[in-house]
Amino acid sequence: MIDNILLYIKLFPSLIKFTKHRIIDTWKWFAILLIVELVLVLIALIILSFIEIEDLSKARWLYRIFAMITFATMFATIFKSFKEYSQDYLITKSFQSTPLIITVANTLIGSSICCILSIITLLFKPVNFDASFIAFIVFYIMMILFIIFISVTLGLLDIIYKNMTMIFWLAVVINFFIVPIIFIPSANENLMIQLLKLNPLFYLIDGLATSTIYGVVNMYNISYHIYFILIIVTIGAINFMLMRYVAHSKYKYSSNIIATKNK
Repeated sequence: MIDNILLYIKLFPSLIKFTKHRIIDTWKWFAILLIVELVLVLIALIILSFIEIEDLSKARWLYRIFAMITFATMFATIFKSFKEYSQDYLITKSFQSTPLIITVANTLIGSSICCILSIITLLFKPVNFDASFIAFIVFYIMMILFIIFISVTLGLLDIIYKNMTMIFWLAVVINFFIVPIIFIPSANENLMIQLLKLNPLFYLIDGLATSTIYGVVNMYNISYHIYFILIIVTIGAINFMLMRYVAHSKYKYSSNIIATKNK
């Protein structure tokens, strides 16, 4: 254990350099994402500023737009992160290292896009509702953790299963209809809303959008915070088991190739 830590520290500068090259090679991915979403936010803010409707209606539309942008940013970041994780897994493992640092870098950049768009929305939103900086920071940290953990899970599964990309996009389509984009949860929560909130994506998107548009409302849902933390811990445990399984599978695969060549 200590030897692995020392080796990781020794290889850390090389990992940083490798990560920089990865980011530089794919910077257009995040640049296009930021520009497109920034244009959408600005158009929405301008239109809502000139439309003569009550503040509550404006807030609902702004909530829906921000939720959609958060959804797109999260899934774009997760897709990029898990594909690069699976691609770089064997390369980094051959040096007894990990591709996790690239996942963390992608996550921080993707999350920063959400943060930039949120600040712009906070400064120029045409509604008289107070946002909550503390609530946003809490959900922002939760989003970073979720993207990192789920990207590792999908990256490991992508190594094992060939159809992970198709499954991922199917999950994107399904989640689009069950997170608060097309509909907005009302103040009086019914059973359906409570069940939908069991989806960690619903929790994150609703939390980020609400803290930006309405304020500290979702900070009082302590039970959902605890539930989300348990989800993260569960994903972490799954990742640990998947890492062992993938490492064993790759070792077995390599051994079979060597044995075949020797014959």
